[in-house]
Amino acid sequence: MVFWFFKKKDDHEIHKLKENLNHSFSNIKNDIQSVHNVLKHFKEKHERHDEKHNLHNERFNKIEDQISRIYEILAQNNRHSSERSIVHERSRAFKRSDQSFMNVQSLQNLKENLTPAQKRIIQLLNLAEIPLEYQDLAKELKINVITVRRHINDIKRVGFDIKEKMNVDTKRKVFFIENGLKKAIRSKK
Repeated sequence: MVFWFFKKKDDHEIHKLKENLNHSFSNIKNDIQSVHNVLKHFKEKHERHDEKHNLHNERFNKIEDQISRIYEILAQNNRHSSERSIVHERSRAFKRSDQSFMNVQSLQNLKENLTPAQKRIIQLLNLAEIPLEYQDLAKELKINVITVRRHINDIKRVGFDIKEKMNVDTKRKVFFIENGLKKAIRSKK
């Protein structure tokens, strides 16, 4: 009988041990599942970050392209500005000269009706190789754009033939003097 009592005790311990072992394996399985879920979450997050990174990379490339285009436009404008600075230097030389601009005009009443500022605008347009905008004239003469507009309108009202067109790129008015009139002005200096 004693054996039977000890045997029961041993069976009970073995059964407990089996339960603990099953419980431990179940815990390990749950832990592995939890780790799997965490890794799955990180993988999904990583994929979302990759997508965002690719999107930002595309945007960055577009911005770089736009900046390159802006630099090209600025370089072209600088080339035009250097041409205008030559006009500016010639205009300065004209301001310093003792010659009156109106000597080149055949109409005496035109000479009497123009102010010195209006004469400088005509001289600047005469020296310019390209048509100039209000802003260009204002910058070269160091006066306000509104003043330039008023002077150009007054010059046209007096009868001087300043031509105007629309700049295709900027959609702004540009002003110029025709080559025939330029030659006439230059030949009578």
